[in-house]
Amino acid sequence: MASIYDEMNEKTKENIQKSFLQLLKEKPFVKVSVRDITTIAAINRGTFYLHYEDKYDLLHQMEDTLLRGLEVHLQRLKPDVLLLEAEKGNISRFSVEVFRYIQENVELFQVLLGEHNQFGFHKRLKHFFGNHFIEKIVQNQHFFQDLTIPKDYLSSFAISAFLGLVEQWLDNSLAESPEEMADMYIQIIFFIRKM
Repeated sequence: MASIYDEMNEKTKENIQKSFLQLLKEKPFVKVSVRDITTIAAINRGTFYLHYEDKYDLLHQMEDTLLRGLEVHLQRLKPDVLLLEAEKGNISRFSVEVFRYIQENVELFQVLLGEHNQFGFHKRLKHFFGNHFIEKIVQNQHFFQDLTIPKDYLSSFAISAFLGLVEQWLDNSLAESPEEMADMYIQIIFFIRKM
């Protein structure tokens, strides 16, 4: 059971993170200072340093939390099942859940992938999806039968396609539903399989 102290710590961290996000919407990461964050959060610098080493640690922890949540949803995806369902005209609820998670965390994804955060989240997300793609899809013997190109090139192509799909969705202010995005994702997989 969480104590009042734990709850206060969580609220303080949440306040710091919201303040940081607000600043990243307005200016580049390199121009954001701890002083800026503490001013917006209405806390002193000592309070900030109780929770984070510096702004890099804050950014890294926020990215880690976001990726851990995404990992939970990606682990549920089973390529064979996903394709069997798609061939029957059904969309995997697990692939929908991946897009729903992005939808639920849209502000964070938009800011971390946006123009003001040039600190590597895009590359980190690409690497994250790469590990998932290789683990779940490329290593699956039935998924890409008769594969004649190196797996790392196939993986790079597929990851760029998926990440591009997500970024376009974010740029379109999530105009499509998670179900529509999951359907597009499946269509991309079918397209890659036919190549």
